[in-house]
Amino acid sequence: MTVLTLGVLVTACSSTPEKPGVVPEGDGGTPDAGDGGPIDAGPIIEVPEDGGTVITGTLSGTLTEAGSPYRVLGDAQGVVTIPKGQVLTVQPGVILDFKGRPEVTEADVESGAPDSVVNHHDGRVEVRVYGGIQVRGTAEKPVLLTSTNRYGWWGMNFFGENSVGDGDPVFEHMVFEKVRKNDYNGNRDKTRGALWAYYPGPVTIRHAVFRDNQASAKCGALDLMFTVGSRVEDSLFEGNRTSDIDRFAQAGTSSMAGGGAMCVTHGRDSVVRGNTFRDNGLEAFRGAVTSALEPRPLLAWPNAQNIYDLGGGGVLHYFQPNNDLVENNTFENNFVTQGPGAAIYLEDMGTRALTLRGNRFLRNRAGAGGVVVCNRGGGAVELVVATDNVFTDNTVNGRAAPNVTGDCTTAAQ
Repeated sequence: MTVLTLGVLVTACSSTPEKPGVVPEGDGGTPDAGDGGPIDAGPIIEVPEDGGTVITGTLSGTLTEAGSPYRVLGDAQGVVTIPKGQVLTVQPGVILDFKGRPEVTEADVESGAPDSVVNHHDGRVEVRVYGGIQVRGTAEKPVLLTSTNRYGWWGMNFFGENSVGDGDPVFEHMVFEKVRKNDYNGNRDKTRGALWAYYPGPVTIRHAVFRDNQASAKCGALDLMFTVGSRVEDSLFEGNRTSDIDRFAQAGTSSMAGGGAMCVTHGRDSVVRGNTFRDNGLEAFRGAVTSALEPRPLLAWPNAQNIYDLGGGGVLHYFQPNNDLVENNTFENNFVTQGPGAAIYLEDMGTRALTLRGNRFLRNRAGAGGVVVCNRGGGAVELVVATDNVFTDNTVNGRAAPNVTGDCTTAAQ
């Protein structure tokens, strides 16, 4: 085996609060029985047990199929870095196995409580992007980013302006799977988006598969934060979860979770086109160490408890959208438990913030609101819903779901 040298450890950015919002009133929904959902599409790629290259601290240069699989362990702090001024290029057929340190992870598991939130914090590897990244698989040879360690991978994270200057990120023909961001009291790089792209430029994702990823705050698979002109096209999002445990664990508090599969936050001019979103979900738990779903009232703002409900959306959560387009996608069998927006939740809207065109919404379900929920409109026409969108067999609490609810002004064109 070849061992790459130890790289630079850079401190993660801290979390900042979002703005408060208003959600529709309603009763709780029905919990979903799945844990990650059925994974029945996308290529299945086996990770060889022998050979390959070990990576401990830095990722840069060109990764080739000949050196694959790349077994990513991270440094002593569980970090592998794409340094500023360097570019990582991943060629077709490459397998990246984010193993972390399995012996540490297993030692961190409490006997009889494998899903406790206090478990699985040590021994995992986090990818921090400060340089450039180009993942370019092909249809015949996709790139696989996975983990053979059940709790081995924290995911991939960009860090705002520190990530700019080495080329806009591109992810084509890849499978991105098995991230577990279940640090319920951590910073954003440990709690939201298996791929958290905090990047003030365009992120391009095409012909990708995001499956079986889990976040503990928002955006189960992907969070495009402050991006401009990003494109997510012809991709599959399946079996991703946001499983939020109330991080404040106080009686009367409500979920701040959003986006079972994906978020677009503070960005503009993004295009989400031609994708399939299937069996993704948003779950909310109460308490610090329980995995039992409990009813959570959805409170309109203002209220006597001074509580905000921030978030919703079994698939997509948009926060402050600006000239964004969602076109020709299929949303099928997604859910949000006890919350609003069976497919899409929109928050803090300006004029013509989002256009929905040519989408199919099939058998999605929620606990409140409609298939699309629009919250806190602040423009003239905030939401454009073209007449060629199709809504079929969607439900709220077992009853037929309205197509669109909320306080935004909606037009057809």
